[in-house]
Amino acid sequence: MLEQAALREQFQTLLAREQYAAEIYGELAGKLKDPALREQVEQLYREKMRHVRLTERLLEILE
Repeated sequence: MLEQAALREQFQTLLAREQYAAEIYGELAGKLKDPALREQVEQLYREKMRHVRLTERLLEILE
């Protein structure tokens, strides 16, 4: 169980980092005027949100 607790802690740290990165990308996309650049940053945001969902699912599996 110690290994599972350590793994859960690592996933929680990862989740916080992914959520923070998604927030930054989302804010940046909202400020960009160049449509092509905005689309690229929005794609990064979508990818980070996918990572958030995957990490949340991994945490659910550990419970």
